[in-house]
Amino acid sequence: MNGEADCPTDLEMAAPKGQDRWSQEDMLTLLECMKNNLPSNDSSKFKTTESHMDWEKVAFKDFSGDMCKLKWVEISNEVRKFRTLTELILDAQEHVKNPYKGKRSDEGSEEPGEQMEEWSSL
Repeated sequence: MNGEADCPTDLEMAAPKGQDRWSQEDMLTLLECMKNNLPSNDSSKFKTTESHMDWEKVAFKDFSGDMCKLKWVEISNEVRKFRTLTELILDAQEHVKNPYKGKRSDEGSEEPGEQMEEWSSL
């Protein structure tokens, strides 16, 4: 017997019984704090940006950075992280109508961030 069966999971370690006191308002505050700590030019895969998140800057009230990170993992496991073909086709149609020009200065003044803002609002 190697003792693995007795080891608590990360979530169990972060939230001992009775300590998981996250209200809906707290969870929304967590998401807002995360949003406020995203890089302004965020165009990476979510896992990449997530791995660079400074969780101590996200911490609020009596929730530590580690507690915030673990609650985010719990929340994100409930959110779909894929898009349907219908959604991809809608994005593709928008792209065909208004293609991203890249960084070449001779192809217009549109900044990459402006295009990302348009795509994120879809």
